[in-house]
Amino acid sequence: MTRQISNLTLPLALSLLLVLAGCGNGTSRKAEVANLKASLARVELERDNLQKKLDEITKDRDQLKKKVDELLRLQTQVTELTTSRDQLQKQCDDLIASRDQLQKQVEQLTQAKDQALARAQEAQTRIGNLTSHLQATTSKLTDLEKQLEQVQAAIKDLQQKLNP
Repeated sequence: MTRQISNLTLPLALSLLLVLAGCGNGTSRKAEVANLKASLARVELERDNLQKKLDEITKDRDQLKKKVDELLRLQTQVTELTTSRDQLQKQCDDLIASRDQLQKQVEQLTQAKDQALARAQEAQTRIGNLTSHLQATTSKLTDLEKQLEQVQAAIKDLQQKLNP
C-alpha cells in the first residue's frame, strides 16, 4: 500500500514543481495548482483510507494470530490429555487382565479347597468306619481273650485233676 501511495505522490509532486517553476500563464497555473491540490487531497484521502484498512487488517491479523495461538495451546492440551487417556486406558486394561487372572486363581483355589474338603470328609467317614470296626474288633478280641482265659483255666483245672 505504501508503494501505491508513493507511486501516486511522486508524479503529483513533480507536476507541482513544474507548475511552481513557472510553466504556463498565471490563470492556467492557478487552475493547474488547484487541480494538483485536488489530486493531492484525493491521494492523501486514499492514503488515509489505505492506512485505516492497513490498521484494520493488522488488527484482524493480530486477532487471528491470537486465535491460532489459542488453538495451538488447545491442541497441545488435547494431545497431552489423549496421551494421558491412553496411559490410563492401558493401566485399566492391565488391571482388568490382572483381575481376570486373580479371579481364575481364586476359582482354581476354591475348586482345590472343595476337593480337599471332599477328600477330608471321605477320610473322616473312613476313619469313623475304621474306628467302629476297630472297636468291634477290640470288643471281639476282649471277648476272645476272656474265652481264652476261661479255656486256659479249664485246661489247667483238667490238668490238675489229671495229675494230682
